[in-house]
Amino acid sequence: YKDFIGFQDLLKKHLFETRQVKFYADAMNISTKKLNRITQEIKNQAAKNYINDLLIIEIKRLLTNTALSIKEISYKTGFEEPTNFVKYFKKSTELTPVEFRKQI
Repeated sequence: YKDFIGFQDLLKKHLFETRQVKFYADAMNISTKKLNRITQEIKNQAAKNYINDLLIIEIKRLLTNTALSIKEISYKTGFEEPTNFVKYFKKSTELTPVEFRKQI
């Protein structure tokens, strides 16, 4: 669990900067294979999926709890292009960020 908690701490600091499993594995001085094994054992999913799920949760929080525009949220969460942000969000939730906001 110690390695997983370390992974979570890194995600808290860098989630909006990078979604690359290799970045987190390197920061922990372990291989990506080991990081995947850790998340598989604890969360029953690959590290990349865990990172993506966590990012979607954080995006939903921003959409729900702030008045930031979709464009502002896209830049804040590490997307260089708002269109990529919208595609990423829709792929994960089947809703655009605007549709998600309208539902709440």
